[in-house]
Parts: sequence; structure tokens; C-alpha cells
Amino acid sequence: MNRILPLLHPVPIVIIGVNCGSDQPKANFTTIGDIAIAGINPPLLMLSLHQNHLSREMIDKTGWLSVNLPEQKWLAEVDYCGMVSGRTADKARLFAYTWHRDLPVIESMPVALLCQVARRVEVEQRVIYVVQVLQQIIRQDVDLANLSGLQTILYGLDNRYYSIGSSIGQGYREGNQYKN
Repeated sequence: MNRILPLLHPVPIVIIGVNCGSDQPKANFTTIGDIAIAGINPPLLMLSLHQNHLSREMIDKTGWLSVNLPEQKWLAEVDYCGMVSGRTADKARLFAYTWHRDLPVIESMPVALLCQVARRVEVEQRVIYVVQVLQQIIRQDVDLANLSGLQTILYGLDNRYYSIGSSIGQGYREGNQYKN
């Protein structure tokens, strides 16, 4: 029997940053591919974590997380952050990071989004969050008018990482040929 999969290919890979400290800040990072844009106005993301993740516990505790957008040069570190638990490994040692709103933000990554939980839903062993982006930190060399320069990491359900290809058109323009 074929296993049913959410066949959306590919999906972006991000690194979630949380504060695991109680008395003093302590950064933890985890890699997730279960993330999607849920709205532009207000800016919303949807993400899913397994109920056993340390990051899930910290998000539930604080209601906050950072979403860091890695580039391909970080592939080994990104993969590692998805392989090991923050309960047994210090993944924060892999990155230079700063603190914003008590959240760790990876300095060298092109985009970091500071998010607050708006809704939380449990489905079986998954915890799904709808989060509102309240602040964005964009590296100076990022051209928001032309995002093709970003070398972000994509993930496929064939358990492979992918890179972004070239632009094939512009939204809300390509369909003009069918108007009238």
C-alpha cells in the first residue's frame, strides 16, 4: 500500500532559534522543513514540530521563536541541526548569533524573522503553530527586488536537498494573456 505524503515539492528549509535558558539566555537551533507562508497581511507563517522537540517546549514556554533562512554554504550545519537534539548537543556553537527580543538570530544568514505564536494546534504527535512575524532582520546585501541571488536550501520528500533555479516569470503578470 502506498503511503500518503503531502506532495508539495520542494519546501524551504529554515533554522528555528529559541531561548532555552531559565536564568540566563541559552540559544538552541533546530532545522525544519515543515513551514509555509500563511498570510501576507498580517505576515503569518505556519510551522510544525514534533511534540518531543526541545524547541517545541521552549516555544510553548515563551511564545516566541526566530526563523533563520540559511543558504547552501551552511548545508552541513543545517543538516546536523536536524539530526541531533538540543538536549544532548550544543548546536549554538555552530553559528555566530546575536540576541534580539531574547531570541537567538544567526548573524550571517540573509533573513531572520522574529515571530510570536498566534495559534497552536495539536494533530497526533505534531504541534502546529501559526506565528506572526513582528520583526525582520535582513542582511545588507540582500536585494528584496530580486531574490534570485539568495542561495537558500529546499527539501524534497525524496529526502534530498535542492537549490533554487532561475526565475520563470512574474506573479500577477503571466496570466494577463487570458484577460478579456
